Amino acid sequence: MVRLMASARLTGKVALITGAAGGIGAAAARAMAEQGATLALTDADGAAVRGVAAELDQAASFRPHDVTSETDWAAVTSWALELHGRVDVLVNNAGVFLAAPLGETSVEDFRHVLDVNLTGVFLGMRAIAPVMAEQGSGSIINVSSLAGLMGSPYLSAYAASKWGVRGITKVVAKELAPAGVRVNSVHPGQIDTDMNTRQRAATPELIDRLIRAIPLKRIGAPEEVAQALVYLAADESLYVTGSELVIDGGVSA
Repeated sequence: MVRLMASARLTGKVALITGAAGGIGAAAARAMAEQGATLALTDADGAAVRGVAAELDQAASFRPHDVTSETDWAAVTSWALELHGRVDVLVNNAGVFLAAPLGETSVEDFRHVLDVNLTGVFLGMRAIAPVMAEQGSGSIINVSSLAGLMGSPYLSAYAASKWGVRGITKVVAKELAPAGVRVNSVHPGQIDTDMNTRQRAATPELIDRLIRAIPLKRIGAPEEVAQALVYLAADESLYVTGSELVIDGGVSA
């Protein structure tokens, strides 16, 4: 059951969140539902995103989604409009992670990471931007990474995708500003998600080294990123576009 805040900041807004089955996406869904948003949740794992939607009761609808498919993006856009009549917030959160030395990163792996993390964002913006432009308002939030701001060993594919998200965000922000549509990127550092847990099991020395470099000396929580997403979705950020919101415990300071 969703408990609305006394002064809900997203009442009347429809938010489409990709990669909503867990981690930052699920935390964003919960935080936005608490603030009064109506949610359209998607994920490659249809069963898992169904569970998140069920937890949020009547606040959320859901469907499986391949963010790398232009056809699937068209279907998702039509689905959201048929259900809710509008889309006020798009959170491009779906993503995959890969840590490997350059020489051990295959071309296939490199292309897969870019396809999900960058092409998926491009397709999402291209599908939803006309809807928001016709409304004359909207907020697109692209989840990049600390790896989209600085270089780290073993992240050639992941960093390339997240730097791309950072760049395309700034370009599209300027294109859509005249239509009243805002586009921003968020850049989480080490966050306690399933993706982080899997990577720590695979390369514990890498993750331990990254944690030691965090000035706040801890991994962040998905809920801490979710609150930043709520801010960018809400009207209190109406004059914010083309910006990079960093949530990294001070690493990039």
